[in-house]
Amino acid sequence: MDIQKIINLTEQYKNLSADRIALSQHIGDTSDERRAVAIQASLKNKLKRKLPSWFDAQVYIPSQLNLEQASSEPTALHKRRFVQNEDILLDLTGGMGVDFWALSSVAQRSIYTEQNEELANATEYNLGKLCKERNIELIHADSMLLLEDLLTKYEPTLIYVDPARREDQKADKRVYALEDCTPSLQELILRIRALSDKAIHTRILAKVSPMLDITHTLRTIDAIEGVHCIALRGEVKEILLEIYPNSNICEEERLQNTRLTAYNIDSQGNELSFSGTLQEEQTAQPNLSSSLGTFLYEPFGSLLKLGLYNLISERLSVSKLHPNSQLYTNTELIENFPGRKFCILEIIPYESKIIKRLKSQVPKAQITCRNFPLSAEALRKKLKIEDSNEATIVATTLYDGSLVMILCEVLP
Repeated sequence: MDIQKIINLTEQYKNLSADRIALSQHIGDTSDERRAVAIQASLKNKLKRKLPSWFDAQVYIPSQLNLEQASSEPTALHKRRFVQNEDILLDLTGGMGVDFWALSSVAQRSIYTEQNEELANATEYNLGKLCKERNIELIHADSMLLLEDLLTKYEPTLIYVDPARREDQKADKRVYALEDCTPSLQELILRIRALSDKAIHTRILAKVSPMLDITHTLRTIDAIEGVHCIALRGEVKEILLEIYPNSNICEEERLQNTRLTAYNIDSQGNELSFSGTLQEEQTAQPNLSSSLGTFLYEPFGSLLKLGLYNLISERLSVSKLHPNSQLYTNTELIENFPGRKFCILEIIPYESKIIKRLKSQVPKAQITCRNFPLSAEALRKKLKIEDSNEATIVATTLYDGSLVMILCEVLP
């Protein structure tokens, strides 16, 4: 398919909806061309939100799934911190090329591989626009079949890989292990080690799903030296593993001393981070609140994913509302707390007589539940309160086991 022709047709019919393009008989010479133009039209708003630089460059997107699976621009650019100027980058799972585009902006030389022909062709077109001045090479092949040849020819100092869940895994499986993914990280590490006598010394940056079981991963991958959990506007998007194949760290040391770092990227691109180890978490002495202070804190999803609950309390001098609530309070505002911040307005007991009249006091509110017997949606239904950002109710369990609804004001 002539990709430039598709882009020209998309621009020509940019004022038509995707449905009208798909139904038209005079757009393009074939139904495949018409379908491709309709896909560009249907994805333009999502592309603009997710990858604004790519939208401005008028790139070609093969399918909606390709765009959904690609990193967003903020999370892709975040990965540049793992690249050094002298690096030779080898991307084993190039995909749509978003992460490759970001990483190659730093590396001395970059090699992209992708086995899917349609994706490889689209990436060749897109990177031709986005990476004009860079030293890059694109290869259409199964990288794992050519791994030893790629390693010996290019001698990469950084390998990037994004293992995908195998097709035989259930789609609704909420937590899974790297053994369920391909290419296999364990296989990749072993094959790199087998070439160590040929001076192949490299490190791996692996992007994995936020559903990954982190403790299980630390037990099974013996070369992990860092785990990074990235959230975008509070929502966990991906986990990155720093792996050094030629190191061999014992399981106990990995579990205790691997540095875990949580990041949150806000809508302006600003980042907050918090890091620690499981050993620091286990030895931390959290403060347990006997009463609520002036402010309430809810950690970002990336921090909750890493499970550094006690370390937050100890290091930031905030008190936990309950051992299992993962909410914190104090009397002096922490401006750079790695999470949402609230000013407490009122503490409302969760009692039937109060529930009945709460709607008149708070007709609309955002509801969050932490360590509470009801989900946010179930509580909203019971309170008969409409969803809105006008107010915030945080429902939780306090230190003494009592159930409360905390009426709050969200702080910037």
